[in-house]
Amino acid sequence: MSQLSAVKQQLTTIGNDAKTTAAGLAGFKSKFSQAVNQVQATIGGTAQGVDKDMIQTLQAAEKQVDAAIAALQQASQAASKFAASL
Repeated sequence: MSQLSAVKQQLTTIGNDAKTTAAGLAGFKSKFSQAVNQVQATIGGTAQGVDKDMIQTLQAAEKQVDAAIAALQQASQAASKFAASL
């Protein structure tokens, strides 16, 4: 196998793995969002104010999961496009 073929195969694998991982994270994100909403409904408005910090932390994590999904989808598309051009 030539080096070019090996690189093409690696890029295809990376693209597929990134796509699969993004899909898995999207499933996790859905469950995570439901959990965040349940926590917010349960502890929201406590007198201690700790709930705000907890909810903000969970919401920040939720945004990072969204960012990871988007980055993986972009990486998948870029790797697949580049592999196809080889």
